[in-house]
Amino acid sequence: MSQFPSSTQAIRQEHVMGYHTSETLPTNVKDASAQELQKLVYCGIDLNMQIKESHWTMAGREFLSIHRLFDEVSEAIEDTVDDYAERVSQLGHKPNGVLQVVADKSPLTPYPKEIKDIDEHVEVIAHRLAFFSDLAYQAINKMDEHGDVISVDLVTSRTRDIDKLIWLVESHLPKKR
Repeated sequence: MSQFPSSTQAIRQEHVMGYHTSETLPTNVKDASAQELQKLVYCGIDLNMQIKESHWTMAGREFLSIHRLFDEVSEAIEDTVDDYAERVSQLGHKPNGVLQVVADKSPLTPYPKEIKDIDEHVEVIAHRLAFFSDLAYQAINKMDEHGDVISVDLVTSRTRDIDKLIWLVESHLPKKR
């Protein structure tokens, strides 16, 4: 018998979410917050990989400054996802960051392969960051309705940072007249 579970066993195990935690929130609040945070984990992992895709494939004027900026943005998104996934665990759930699952569950559209212009890369990443921020605002409202002030505080803090990243990324776009 193989020491690795069959794909059917793995799928069943994926759906075993809860485990014991001393977190004092009511179970329904923990479940609702973990679900909202998991959505952000899916989107954040996808976003981070899209930032890296752009970072790897761009070329043109101001390449070095944009390349470095996208490194910083990628690191910030990775740290954000890590915080969200850890909060999912604190709430008694198992976070899921498996790439195949992320690809299926992320609400982001795939990164456009046809982009060649560096300004287009910057614009796409700015829009993707804004989408992630909007998803976070939605999660904040839902978690606030349930009374999970800690998760709300975490996502609010991280969203403030993401909104600043949007501003930094968009500052590299040509001014529209």
